[in-house]
Amino acid sequence: MSSAEIVPSLSRLVAAGVLDAQLAALAWLLLEDGVPVHVAGPGRGGRDGLLDALVAALPADRRPDPTAPVAEHRLVRVAGSLAISTPPGLLRVALLATTGRSGLAATIEATDLAEVLAVLHGQGLADDEISFLGVVLVLGAGGGTRGSPARVVAAHYLRPVARDAAGHVQRLGPAVLATWDPDRSEYDHFAWGIYPELAARTARRAGDLEREHLDRAERLRLEAAPGPA
Repeated sequence: MSSAEIVPSLSRLVAAGVLDAQLAALAWLLLEDGVPVHVAGPGRGGRDGLLDALVAALPADRRPDPTAPVAEHRLVRVAGSLAISTPPGLLRVALLATTGRSGLAATIEATDLAEVLAVLHGQGLADDEISFLGVVLVLGAGGGTRGSPARVVAAHYLRPVARDAAGHVQRLGPAVLATWDPDRSEYDHFAWGIYPELAARTARRAGDLEREHLDRAERLRLEAAPGPA
């Protein structure tokens, strides 16, 4: 399947207002580079739809094989609510598969980052383990009109525990990647502030990461733009 065939599913969500091109491009790029991405929200349909679109945008060798055993593929999908339907220990096994450039994509039944962290703690994960779980996209309850989809209202990056040059352990709190401003009907973006961290995580230079991010965002904007009447 060519990229021309798989990206439209993501651009359609951008056109529908589920998220904007800049945030979609960042999540797509990071997931492709092996950073875990999780979609949280109160409704399974919206969560699965967004996760499916992100996974579909990946190159063929990065998309999960639905028949492959857990942790035996580059990207492991844990579908449904982690708190309810995930077998004991599955998330921990999947987490072990995220070392290096492999990735994890999952949906979580939660309404904000605090609930996501509570679910992960409930799965038996320690704070240091959770710190490697990458991006969390939080969907709101809905668009407010009949048939309108839920929108991503916040995006966070869980910063992995690390050591500084002197060998001291550094534990940084989650960084905000983007938030939705309902008064202005647009997103505030903050990923630029941690480009160096994201670049280190993806084995890129910060400038290269920024260029690739902006290029993908522009591609999604063009594909999401309405055609001639």
